[in-house]
Parts: sequence; C-alpha cells; structure tokens
Amino acid sequence: MDLDVISQGPQFIAHAVKELDALGVPMITPGGGLGAHIDAKAVVSHIPSDQYPAGSLVAALYLCGGIRGMERGTLSEERNPDGSEHIASVEMVRLAFPRRVFTLSQTEFVIDRVKWLYDHRHLVGGLRFVHEPKTLRFFTGKLRNLFKLLHHEFVLGVELRLQLLDFLFLLDKVLLL
Repeated sequence: MDLDVISQGPQFIAHAVKELDALGVPMITPGGGLGAHIDAKAVVSHIPSDQYPAGSLVAALYLCGGIRGMERGTLSEERNPDGSEHIASVEMVRLAFPRRVFTLSQTEFVIDRVKWLYDHRHLVGGLRFVHEPKTLRFFTGKLRNLFKLLHHEFVLGVELRLQLLDFLFLLDKVLLL
C-alpha cells in the first residue's frame, strides 16, 4: 500500500475547504475525511427552506460545472404525517472525494466552479416538486426550478452554457493529452 496515495484524499479535501473558506464561501469546518461540506443555507440564504436550498445548490453546481454533490437538508426529509414539510435544521451540500480518484487539478476545478457559483448565487432559485412519491422523494421525485421569467433566467442559461462549454473543452483537452 502506498501511504502517499492513500493520504491524498484527505489532503485534497483539506485544501478545498481551506481555499473555499479563504475565498469567502461558507464552509462547514473542518473538512471531513471523505468530503467537503458547503453551508447551503448561508450560500443561498434567499431561498426559503421549503424550496430546498441545498437541493437547489446541488442542481446549480451540476449545471455550472458538472460537479455532483449530495444534498443534506429538507429535501432528504420525509414529510410530516399531516403532509406538511419537515424543515431540516441543516442545509448543506456534501462534495465527496473518493480516495485515489481525484487529482489536484480536478480539485482546483471544483474550487473554481464553487467560487463562480458563490459569486453568482443570486441567480440560483428554489425548487418545487412536480412529482413527489411518498417514499424516497429525494431519489425518485421530479423537481422544477422556481426561477422567475426575468432577464436573470436568460443570463443564467447563457452563462451556464458557456461554463459547460468551457468544462467540455477542458475535458476534451485533458483526454487528448
């Protein structure tokens, strides 16, 4: 077993948390052994809890950078027996760093995209269920964004497409090396 390789995961997580925190992105510190956690409630404080701030941030991260995160918040909760929403006390996004899978350049890409999204967080809107199963709603449900049909939605779409094109170009360039 190569201890240098095994220890890279926690080092990359610590690096990501330290850098994002220094850039002003609200992070839950210290970083964990398997992932970095973004304080979604602080990042998208304009989104009410019943519009799933952490889920909204996860969707936006995927759109702007192809980054898959895991929502931990109200969306993951089951509804109360009376059908009302059970509001979670924490809204966070977990960015997992599986061992021996990520490189430093990929970690830097994640830092860049999270910072970009943080700087443009006002463009992130809440979510609403259009199909909500009784169980595992966060896994099999369908959600719609609640962006208002204003200039911001158009700008968001254009900016996200450009960011995605940049990502695909970079990925294509890396794969050709």
